Amino acid sequence: MRVKSLHHVSFAVTNLAQTRRFAQDFGLHTVSDDGQRLFMRTSGGDAWCYRAEQADARAFLGFGFAVESEDDLAEAVERHGATPIRTLDTPGGGLGVTLTSPAGLKIDLVTGIRGEQAGDPAPGLRLNEPGERSRLAVPQSHRELGPATLFRLGHIGLFLSDYAASAAWFETVLGMKRSDSLHPGNPAVTIVGFYRLDHGADWVDHHTLFLGQSDRTDAHHISFEVQDYEAQFRAHRWLEKQGWEPNWGVGRHPLGSHVFDVWFDPDRYRFETFSDTDVVNCNHEPGHYDVHTQDMDMWSSDSPERYFA
Repeated sequence: MRVKSLHHVSFAVTNLAQTRRFAQDFGLHTVSDDGQRLFMRTSGGDAWCYRAEQADARAFLGFGFAVESEDDLAEAVERHGATPIRTLDTPGGGLGVTLTSPAGLKIDLVTGIRGEQAGDPAPGLRLNEPGERSRLAVPQSHRELGPATLFRLGHIGLFLSDYAASAAWFETVLGMKRSDSLHPGNPAVTIVGFYRLDHGADWVDHHTLFLGQSDRTDAHHISFEVQDYEAQFRAHRWLEKQGWEPNWGVGRHPLGSHVFDVWFDPDRYRFETFSDTDVVNCNHEPGHYDVHTQDMDMWSSDSPERYFA
């Protein structure tokens, strides 16, 4: 079974209209909204990637991956106990099944979904660096202040009450590969893992899943790719002007190297943008590091407790 990409995330929210307003300010586009169920997409050509359902209490409902074909769905049913193959009633149609992880997470596998036309990126940054001037007699490209242009749902961070069992399940059932991990001072114990898709020699993001040991199972953050750090700083300014609450400013993680910016939605789930991520392939050698020696943000001395609380 070949997992192609992360496809969607699903949440129960306490105020659907307010969630929609936040997500639009963040950069998502509404596909459909009947007052009880909201579907949104990025500008990158997906049919949808974010679903929110009106409820009395906030909850993480699960997430999904795209697979290559119906044969992959059949394999998930036969070998891993997924639900029967069904026709999807979500935007873009397609087929899907649902798996249940050891922690009880509902994980969809989908295929055959018809996407939208992808948008165009803004003109790229041209940097004048010492010894290399690429922008001659031309000002830096101007971008309007507004929501970020989101190109795809790139990764998801998960709190897990059973890290070891869940990590093994993602490896054996979905074929995820560990890129790097962290231990609490004892290398025999792993408490954080960064997992990527297995596409052999092809280049993939450093991680599609961030897994962290916790006292509960829940989503920590969902992360969308934007063009560059300039887009992130401008989107940060836009979200501040709209009155939304940041969880962390623009920073750079050491593992994966990506530039990130994190915001709370109305139910205090974290929405993140990222840019300039590392890409690796089957030749990558995983690292295993002491969590006490690792920075959460290489550009900040703030305590990581604010990011993980």
